[in-house]
Amino acid sequence: MSVSLEGKTIVITGASSGIGTATATACVNAGMRCVITARREDKLKQIASDLGENCSYIVGDVTEDNFNARLLDESGDVYAVFANAGHGIDQKIIDCELDLFRGLFELNVVAAVELASLAAQKMATEKRGHILLCASCLSKFATPQHGAYCASKSALEAIAKSMRMELRTDSVFVTTVHPIGTRTEFFDRSATRSGKETSEFAIQAPSWLMQPPERVASAVVRCLKRPKPEVWTSVPMRLASTIFSAFPRVADIVTRRFS
Repeated sequence: MSVSLEGKTIVITGASSGIGTATATACVNAGMRCVITARREDKLKQIASDLGENCSYIVGDVTEDNFNARLLDESGDVYAVFANAGHGIDQKIIDCELDLFRGLFELNVVAAVELASLAAQKMATEKRGHILLCASCLSKFATPQHGAYCASKSALEAIAKSMRMELRTDSVFVTTVHPIGTRTEFFDRSATRSGKETSEFAIQAPSWLMQPPERVASAVVRCLKRPKPEVWTSVPMRLASTIFSAFPRVADIVTRRFS
């Protein structure tokens, strides 16, 4: 099935940098109208200016009460949403600060599910639409010190699977996006949030585990044109995740090096 994107509107959260910014650029280049949102107005304003009349922005925090409803209402006729906003924490579970843990799930899971649910209600009525949730390759397995982040992405994947079945007869597509390590500010901000100067994961990760955000953005646009359940940007990692699921000891041996 092929979908024409020309003139269709997509809402992208967490769009002030990284994957969100790259996806907005790719979507505008594909003929879509983008509504981007994040908390940093200066960043959003510059991105919207760079992308021109087909990109507008709404400043706000997706975890605040009623913001997601207002976001969708002010965005007009929305065809797709990409729930991309999220962050990480870099702490062992035995040392995990519960306030940080709760905050991570509020952003990575609760806010994303709320946006997806609100959007799906209208999409199901109109019998059209596409919901994309930014998961991770880490939704399939875990690494030391990132258990909270991995768990949040696993939760998103499970929720997306349920939504996909629930919306099948309403012609609404549901997709999870599974990036590998992406060269963004994510790792530095995760380390800072956890009281660390640097991210050990980013330092120790091999080059083949890292990619530019533009690769993810291109894959998202391809999926919007030809919908599918999951978007992967690395075939080796997709195969590795399958092996890790089948052989947990292998996963432990390989991933413990990132501690």
